[in-house]
Amino acid sequence: MNNARQMTITPDREGFALVTTLLVVLVLSVLAVGAAWLASSERKTSFAEGTHVRAVLSADAGGEAAINFIRLSDNPPPPTDWFTKQVSDQATTALQGSQTYGYSCFQDRVAYRAGWDPEVYRDYYYNIQAQGAASAQANSEVVVNASKLFKAGYN
Repeated sequence: MNNARQMTITPDREGFALVTTLLVVLVLSVLAVGAAWLASSERKTSFAEGTHVRAVLSADAGGEAAINFIRLSDNPPPPTDWFTKQVSDQATTALQGSQTYGYSCFQDRVAYRAGWDPEVYRDYYYNIQAQGAASAQANSEVVVNASKLFKAGYN
């Protein structure tokens, strides 16, 4: 009899734990990078949305300023440009930070209002184009139609 040991071949599993650990670390790293990217893109999106809202509100402020111009006029404002019938133009006005607005007000038409004496009262219609900005990238425009009944010859 031969006392030689019989060699059995068993699979080598000494590196299995290392490879498994490396794969788990890789998966967790990919998840962490994805979560950081998602948080960064959400931050950029919310900033852009906030800037856009500020631009729309700035344009709305320009529209309100033009309406207030018409509201406070005792007489119909005469056109400053007879070709376009522009009655008022306010250049850029600063609000807060980088927010600005401006507006142009145009006389659209003159009509008679039912129930009012057409020799004494006339309804003036205006088209207002207001622009607002909150930064170099966020611009907005609001178009408003307004009317006011003026007494003819009222001083």
